[in-house]
Amino acid sequence: MMQLFPVIRPLPLLAVVACASGALFACSGDKKDAVSPQAGASASAAYNAPPPGGYPPGSYPPPNGGAYPQGGYPPANTGAYPQGGYPPPAGTVAPAPTASGAPGLGGVPVDPNLLAQIAAAGAAVMGGGVIPAGDPIEAGIKAEAAKAAPGMQPEGASVKDTLAADGHRSLLVTLQGGKCYTFVAFSPAGQVTAVDLHLLMPPFYNMEAGKDDANRNVAVIGRGANPLCPVVPVAVQYKLDVHAKAGQGLIGLQMFSKTK
Repeated sequence: MMQLFPVIRPLPLLAVVACASGALFACSGDKKDAVSPQAGASASAAYNAPPPGGYPPGSYPPPNGGAYPQGGYPPANTGAYPQGGYPPPAGTVAPAPTASGAPGLGGVPVDPNLLAQIAAAGAAVMGGGVIPAGDPIEAGIKAEAAKAAPGMQPEGASVKDTLAADGHRSLLVTLQGGKCYTFVAFSPAGQVTAVDLHLLMPPFYNMEAGKDDANRNVAVIGRGANPLCPVVPVAVQYKLDVHAKAGQGLIGLQMFSKTK
């Protein structure tokens, strides 16, 4: 008998799966990506481009192509002045600091030694000598020695002490044969107002070789043209005694000498 319908033979299962897979991949391959590389670049450029009319006043384009640190903000403008501050005008000089607490008159500082020098000057003016600056006792002794011991040089260091009223200060001094000597005692003005000076001879120091008790704040033995010049050729120790006959306070002693 002749067959009117073609015989349909079942296809193998593997062939059916392959066909279905090919159709699937063919569909997905025909579609384009949602965002192409060219589209991504256009979007980035649109983000970085300034808005129409430029950036608002006080704002700046984001640095580094618009990339900020995660969770951060664009860096601050390090060249800006602090909030509320302005740069100093050109040519302006800051005022110099002023000293505070310094003694003075009318804002002018006064040297702390000025009062001491004034005291020495007052004492020296009494004798009319040259007034050197510095320690008032040293100044007074030098001023007096300029008149009372011309051509002589200090021998040894000066001796200074503080005497009470009617107090004494004694010391031993060695006089050399072949030399002449002058002794000066001085107290600053307003302290020992009457200085007595005595030079006592050995061995018992009960005889005077010279004295000055003129009741002033300065005393001199061997003044000017009458220095003390020992007649013995050997060194002899004498005692020099200074007495605060009136007043009290600082006093200084100095021996001067020159070759006979």
